[in-house]
Amino acid sequence: MEDNIDINSKLRNLLHILGDWEKTSTNVPGVKVIKIPAKKDIPERLGIEINPVDDHGKPIKKTGAVVLTNLELFEMYTSLFTHPKIEELIIEIENLRKELSPQVNEKHENMIFEL
Repeated sequence: MEDNIDINSKLRNLLHILGDWEKTSTNVPGVKVIKIPAKKDIPERLGIEINPVDDHGKPIKKTGAVVLTNLELFEMYTSLFTHPKIEELIIEIENLRKELSPQVNEKHENMIFEL
């Protein structure tokens, strides 16, 4: 594991060399460091963008769904993602999506377009 002083110095350097909203990759697939610009009384800072990757290492979405900027926020997201009721909810929503998918496809297959 890298020395914390080395990581701190790399992060300080990134804060100076990255442009506003510019991202840089990390050694964790799907995780990038992003520079968040200053806003009113809040100075510029770094955050973490999380965007899962596919089997080829390509991001699933154009931009990540979550930008984490502090430990407290990270802990809040972690507790939500690991809550058993959330997994149950996701499974039920996915089941409903699968149940409705054939109906949506049938509707589009029967559409007639006139020119």
